[in-house]
Amino acid sequence: MMPQLVTLPIGHDAATRRQRASAVPVAALRGHDLTVAERSALLDCYANSDRTFLEIATTHGVDRERLQELWFDLFLAPSRR
Repeated sequence: MMPQLVTLPIGHDAATRRQRASAVPVAALRGHDLTVAERSALLDCYANSDRTFLEIATTHGVDRERLQELWFDLFLAPSRR
């Protein structure tokens, strides 16, 4: 017996899911006064949840406490507009 290939509906391919997933953190960063290093570090936190804040902060040259505060303020307890 030949296995049947599963066809997914339009819009469910990996590229589309990746584009939708990447829009979430970028949208959360809009309208905030962040440096390029802080923005990069926050996106790195979002993409690499297995790394510590200290590792990511050191990589991007950002203060760990500042990075952690930004992370919690922007992603875990976002303000209501």
